[in-house]
Amino acid sequence: MNHLFSYIERTVLHPGVTLNEQYDAFDEVTQLGLAGLTVSPFWVKKFRREMGADHPAALATVIGYPYGYQRTEAKQTEIEWALQDGARDIEVVLNTSALFSPASVWLKIEFAKLVALIHAQEAFFTVVLESALLDTDQLATMIKLAADTGADFLKNATGAIPADFSLDQALQFRRLAPSSVGVKIVADGASVSDMDQLVAAGVERLALSHPIQA
Repeated sequence: MNHLFSYIERTVLHPGVTLNEQYDAFDEVTQLGLAGLTVSPFWVKKFRREMGADHPAALATVIGYPYGYQRTEAKQTEIEWALQDGARDIEVVLNTSALFSPASVWLKIEFAKLVALIHAQEAFFTVVLESALLDTDQLATMIKLAADTGADFLKNATGAIPADFSLDQALQFRRLAPSSVGVKIVADGASVSDMDQLVAAGVERLALSHPIQA
């Protein structure tokens, strides 16, 4: 699967993650030439130092993980610290609870506030949608909302809710997203053939939480 390395982001976000496990993922990113490393906010500063300023891989972190239902002000503070610590890709989890309530209008306001903060520091803004909780209409609406408010990437899942990989659903996510917006797919459980099809369909990033078998 060497030809896929430049599309793969290694994520190390599970609650029991150890420092050694994160160093192993960092070594994979460096040695295999992967696209990026995603760590929790607590570890951003350390891995920015390890990567240095010129490392070609993107250092990403998550905001509002895993359910997105923190107050916007809390997310803003998390983002400010993450940017200060050196993250260059900020993955913000959609507040699904707000979507399912009359407060859904607040989502557009929240995205507008957060994208301004992130883009002011020339970092990428990724919106994470927990696709398994949304029907097709809700998914399409939220994809459009995130794209219209300036998202650089859309991601189809947090990876925190167990779900079997579905190539059809992943390809549908790519079709629903505008071509102007990058797409990240959580690819745990996907075969090499599946990942090839995703890349051929225009998926820019494949997020894997397990070690790569080169």
